[in-house]
Amino acid sequence: MARSNRSDGVSLAKGPVGLIGLALLAYGLTGLVFGGHSFTAHPMSGTVNGTKWLGLEGNGWTNVLFAGAGLLLLLGSPLHWGAKSLALIVGLVLGAASVISLVDGDDVFGIFAANGLTSLVWGVAAAVLLVIALLPRVGRKRTDDVADRDGAMRNGSTRERFQRGDPVYDDLTTSGTGSRSARRTSRR
Repeated sequence: MARSNRSDGVSLAKGPVGLIGLALLAYGLTGLVFGGHSFTAHPMSGTVNGTKWLGLEGNGWTNVLFAGAGLLLLLGSPLHWGAKSLALIVGLVLGAASVISLVDGDDVFGIFAANGLTSLVWGVAAAVLLVIALLPRVGRKRTDDVADRDGAMRNGSTRERFQRGDPVYDDLTTSGTGSRSARRTSRR
């Protein structure tokens, strides 16, 4: 069987997803060490406040959200489909957290502490990740030297693939017409 040389091209999603994942992971880990590391929560009915680290307010859960999102993006970044899938998922989660914190004002469901800047960072990261999730591969090249089941090339016609004197060409031209005429004469 002949080979098909195929280049999938360059992924536009892998690099940016890795960089954003690295930034989110770094902020989350440093936020746990230097910023808010309290895991107190008042789900649904209460308000949670955290401490500020680099201008963003956060508690332990907020920093775990940053670190977890970054880790997922880093783990998905080596593969094109993994980078795009996790960019979409993490982008939707961060977007939801941003919208909920804007509506609530102080936190997300009494678990994740947030101020206006934290909501803004979540929203910008979500928007960038959702755009990255739509990026394609570029520079895809395909060189086929394999005939499909009809005998024609995917990128050309039968004439370009088969030449006179080629055993495959001879079989295609003689077996189709010769066998029919031989069948017709044998029936008479």
